[in-house]
Amino acid sequence: MCGIAGLALRKTDTELQQRFARISKTYLQTRGPDSFNSKSINYNADGVIDMHHARLSIIDISGGAQPMSDSNGTLVYNGEIYNFKDIRDTTANYETRSDTEVLLRGLSGDPFRFLNRASGMFAFGYHDERNHRIIIARDGFGIKPVYFLKNDNAFAFASTLHPLMALSKKEINEQALLEYYMSRGMRGSNTIFKDVIEVQPGLAYMLDLDTWELTCLNWQTERPILQRSSNEADLAAELDDILTASVERHLISDVPVAALLSGGIDSSLITALAAGKTDRLTAFTLGFRDKAYDESDYAAALARRYGLKHHIVYCEDNDFLALLDKWPLVMDDAVANPSTVLLYAISNFAREAGHKVLLAGEGADEFFGGYHQQWRFTLAKRLHTLGRLAPFVPSMIDRFAPHKTRLVNAARMATQRCSFYGTSTIFEPHMIKRTFSVQPGSVPQAGTLHDALQLDQKYRLPDDMLTATDRATMHASVEARVPFITREVSDFAASLPEHLLISGFTQKVLLRKVARAHVPDNCIDRRKVGFDLPLSRWFRTTLRDRLVGAMWNSWQKDYFRPGALEQVVDWHMTGKADMPDKLWAFMLLENNVRALRSIH
Repeated sequence: MCGIAGLALRKTDTELQQRFARISKTYLQTRGPDSFNSKSINYNADGVIDMHHARLSIIDISGGAQPMSDSNGTLVYNGEIYNFKDIRDTTANYETRSDTEVLLRGLSGDPFRFLNRASGMFAFGYHDERNHRIIIARDGFGIKPVYFLKNDNAFAFASTLHPLMALSKKEINEQALLEYYMSRGMRGSNTIFKDVIEVQPGLAYMLDLDTWELTCLNWQTERPILQRSSNEADLAAELDDILTASVERHLISDVPVAALLSGGIDSSLITALAAGKTDRLTAFTLGFRDKAYDESDYAAALARRYGLKHHIVYCEDNDFLALLDKWPLVMDDAVANPSTVLLYAISNFAREAGHKVLLAGEGADEFFGGYHQQWRFTLAKRLHTLGRLAPFVPSMIDRFAPHKTRLVNAARMATQRCSFYGTSTIFEPHMIKRTFSVQPGSVPQAGTLHDALQLDQKYRLPDDMLTATDRATMHASVEARVPFITREVSDFAASLPEHLLISGFTQKVLLRKVARAHVPDNCIDRRKVGFDLPLSRWFRTTLRDRLVGAMWNSWQKDYFRPGALEQVVDWHMTGKADMPDKLWAFMLLENNVRALRSIH
């Protein structure tokens, strides 16, 4: 796991090159604290390519340094290819034991055919010397990020937005701003600035160094959804095998691999399967003094069952508040999920305990239907036959209790158009129109459970969960590995009938069945908690002055309707409604843009 950056210029600009290198080294160092190396390539009489790499050494610690070159090109790469030993060119002589060299050799042939054979997470920049081009690409799920910016003289790419601030005009992308407030993160290729583009999962961009033309293609080959057994026991056994194999691949490392163990189903299952493949597993759990939020007892039960070395670190209010000033720059591609701060806290504790690699349970909810919002959508669909007879209910609630925004939205789903807009809604669809002076274009939505899961996989997973996980763990110089997020798991989940995903009040039906063979029942048969925070209270007390300060002379004032934000704040402060998610989203984005604009 690393940080990458590259700058290609049609005409050399020494001042820009030095500035780009300085910013890259400054802001990528937590992603790769073990070394920072650069290479400059004169690709013609006037043009130059500078490639930078900050390394977190995981595989082939003594070898595998980057930028890595051979006679065909130069590579900077972030991620892991877990099956790299299986896809090596058997006719070639390799100089290192690294997956980096396997990727470098693979890109020199048919690069996109090679990527379809690779199993892992990656984002890279590659100077294809033979074909006079630069290729940047991202893995099929978007586990690892890469962004770029192109103008008439420069093409730059990086793992984060920071290095690109050396070239960006920093003009606000209005649609990205609305997407952020609708779904907690910018969607697809959008970022908060118009000229900075995120490479979407499974895509590659190619810059022709002769013509300066940029083309894009989807490198990922479509795979048909297989018909599987209808026998639930057979399906559970098959899923168990798929997950076990995935966990085993994710344990490949030259440094110890530990696990993030919350005590919930997903992380507990991953930890249990990993414990069956290694006798030296350590687990890390975040605990809370407030038992309403604490899951550490469940995590401890699983750790005892498998004889794990188990660390519990307790998070206090002051631990969270102390990180607020630097968080907007950590979360450069803003995701309005405050619990990400807690993920950083536990990752930092693991790093201080000597661990660079952590297994995590992300992805299970998107594939198997684990979010409350997905369940509410299925409930609304069942109620819709009767609810549509009372289409006046939402407007009545909105008239007499407009601050009950979630209730209004739920009533609209049950009585009018029953559509799913995604799990991470900040401002409900009806609130977007009355809150913002600019209006969104087409809004993605789903009408069935399978389509709802696909929607969350396409947007929430890469644009929210994986972006946040990447920033929180990498700021602690830790690599997060996500065994649920593989093509094998994704394809299997897509083939399941709805009743094995959500049935009645039970979510992740088949995954729960698999988990029972490995995880104590009390970790499974309980309410989903997650990393919740007392933000409602904080915004009325500790964070009140910060919020008021962010609102004062806000750069966002041109995008909110007059008085709309103040109305939301008033509802919260007077106790009419709890709206910490909306207030956190505003405050984070406000300070995020200010911080990015300060980078020169």
